[in-house]
Amino acid sequence: MDVSPSHFGGVRLPLTILTLPTAPTIPGLTKREDDVTGNHMVTDSSQLDATFQALSDPTRRAILARLSGGEATVGELAAPFHISRPAISKHLRVLERAGLVDRTREGRTSRCALDARPMREAADWVATYREFWEAQLAALACYFESNKST
Repeated sequence: MDVSPSHFGGVRLPLTILTLPTAPTIPGLTKREDDVTGNHMVTDSSQLDATFQALSDPTRRAILARLSGGEATVGELAAPFHISRPAISKHLRVLERAGLVDRTREGRTSRCALDARPMREAADWVATYREFWEAQLAALACYFESNKST
């Protein structure tokens, strides 16, 4: 254990508690050694970027929440919002590009359905970091517990 001190909130901690370990293997961002077919990191990262961009807007999140209850027409999706139909269509295009919404035409009516797979991939990516930070916080808690009496 490295006992070189580091200051953290007025408490001296060993550097090993605050030093980040080597980067974890992150699905979608870490290139595998046996990957010779192409740059999946760019492809997967682009999908992840599109998903987070789509989820970054409250109107788009509300549209997804509505679609989680089942298919809806563009008109039904637009009804609760005080924005124009073209603005709703722009939001839907962002969601479609991210792969979160499937839009089909039935005559003059567009029906939309939720495809939650990209959200699962984003959740898996976030879970990788959650595990990392939980381990870091557990190590910090152990350190404080072991040094409680000092």
